[in-house]
Amino acid sequence: MGCDIHAHVEIERNGKWIHWARPRIPRSYQLFERMAGVRGDTEKAIVPPKGLPGGLTESTILDRQMDDSDGHSESWLSSSELAQIESEFSDFDEECGWLFGNGVAGFLQGCDPDASALGVTDVRLVFWFDN
Repeated sequence: MGCDIHAHVEIERNGKWIHWARPRIPRSYQLFERMAGVRGDTEKAIVPPKGLPGGLTESTILDRQMDDSDGHSESWLSSSELAQIESEFSDFDEECGWLFGNGVAGFLQGCDPDASALGVTDVRLVFWFDN
């Protein structure tokens, strides 16, 4: 049985987290290992699974509740952790980079004028896996 990821991009605007997108990240055990130690060596994870963050958006909460049967290893990556993943995995950038125009780092460093003009101050990827 394979392991898949369920992911949600949330952005912080005016002090509140809002749902931005639900990317379809293809199955990659090397990526899953790096993101959360899933299907691999937990020592190679950027950070071990840290549970769901506070201030989740309603869309993310609803999706997690609907996928309650075999979901596991809930976690999230901060903007700096996302930028690290982006720099290590070209597949991640190809699949998810379009969400941020110039990538996560560019998105937050003002390279995307639309984001900064709209008051976006942070981004995170919330995710969990299922078997």
